[in-house]
Amino acid sequence: MLDTFLKGVESRGISILKDVEGYRRDWTPLLALEEYLGKDIGKPIAVLKVSNNDQISEIVKLANKYKVCLVPFSGGSSVVGGAYHNKDCVVLDLSDLNKVIEFNEEDLTVTVEAGIKIKDLESWLNNKGYTLDYHPQSFYLATIGGAIAHKGSGSHSSSNIEELVLWLEVILPNGEKIEVGPNKSIRNSMGPELMHLFIGSEGRLGIITKAKLRVKPLANYYKDLAFYFDTFEDAIRFAREYTIHVHPPYRAVIHDNESGSYMLGLPYSISLIRLREYDQELVNAEESIVKKIARSYNGKEGEPELVKKWREVFAKKYEEQLLYLVTQGYWNDTLDLAISWSELPKMYRELRKSIMSLSGVYNVLSRLSHLYMNGSSLYVVVIFKQDPELLEKIWETTAKVVLKYGGTISHHHGVGFLKKKWIGEEKKDEIRLFNIIRNYLDENGVMNKGKLID
Repeated sequence: MLDTFLKGVESRGISILKDVEGYRRDWTPLLALEEYLGKDIGKPIAVLKVSNNDQISEIVKLANKYKVCLVPFSGGSSVVGGAYHNKDCVVLDLSDLNKVIEFNEEDLTVTVEAGIKIKDLESWLNNKGYTLDYHPQSFYLATIGGAIAHKGSGSHSSSNIEELVLWLEVILPNGEKIEVGPNKSIRNSMGPELMHLFIGSEGRLGIITKAKLRVKPLANYYKDLAFYFDTFEDAIRFAREYTIHVHPPYRAVIHDNESGSYMLGLPYSISLIRLREYDQELVNAEESIVKKIARSYNGKEGEPELVKKWREVFAKKYEEQLLYLVTQGYWNDTLDLAISWSELPKMYRELRKSIMSLSGVYNVLSRLSHLYMNGSSLYVVVIFKQDPELLEKIWETTAKVVLKYGGTISHHHGVGFLKKKWIGEEKKDEIRLFNIIRNYLDENGVMNKGKLID
């Protein structure tokens, strides 16, 4: 069946790549660890490189006819196995779909092909005085389509991808092209907004090929602030107070004491904040309020240069430290969690204690990075001995604690194959309904199988 499928693809003038080595895995730490330890993680049975939507539609139709699994792939920056080939799927490389289609300066929208890299779109917009304001840690690798499919977030408090999307073009599992989203109407109440079915669907309902996104003018007024707190709990209370009485800061990184010590050599819970506005008076007013709130929670003001130092450490020294740990027999993975304010301190304490109790865990470093009126993300870096079974125990422990408190084990990384065993426990009825829709749209199960759900 595969040979017949590939002959059909070739007859339509679609490129079949001979070199598939670069598609063995995405950036999932578990896959990287297994590969580092010498395990054969396999390779895709074929890689197809498309140059337009018609080719995608033809490939999907053929895949249905011959029951061949397809895995969309562009930047390959997933850390949960979202772009992994499962050893028995054909990879569909969308990276050539990377054009800016339209920019509307009056409406503040940009329409792009889904394979465009986020860094390239941001650079294009910056040259015109605008920004998408979406800066994930995978900024240099990730694409718009992948960010939407995994329901990603930027590293700034104000940038969740679902808040930027106005319209999508999607090729369904039967090869049909559809358009979803309010588009120029901006918002409507003409029934449910089905565009959101595809945001976070991880390719199970179709392949996202185009997107219209909100943009904003670049702001010229910034202020960096740093505060020390004796305890992480005080820093959490400060973050909540600031968020609910002002608004989430443009960027906030609030380290626990262990993370502050590891990153900056300071035995405190450290809050690093960047204010950004379109007017200096607004920045000044916000600065005054932030300092007042920090003082009320025993925060001590630090030098603004600490923010600059943090960036330098995060960009270089932090990576160097992790690479050094690899030479010492350690590895790391990140847990992207979220929880309500009322449960956050309890969940944090129990989670750290539970993970640290596992034999082979070296350290657990936590920080808040996305602040909301009702709660916050909790981003946790775990450093552990190079043992895939230990990593699985870390995730099992994490899921047990986080779900006990009603949190999520995926704030912005998505599910992939790594977290799918817990999605039924976290989502319950929603996943049952999602499966009904998926089975209807993809009756042959050809779309990114094994990801998100079984």
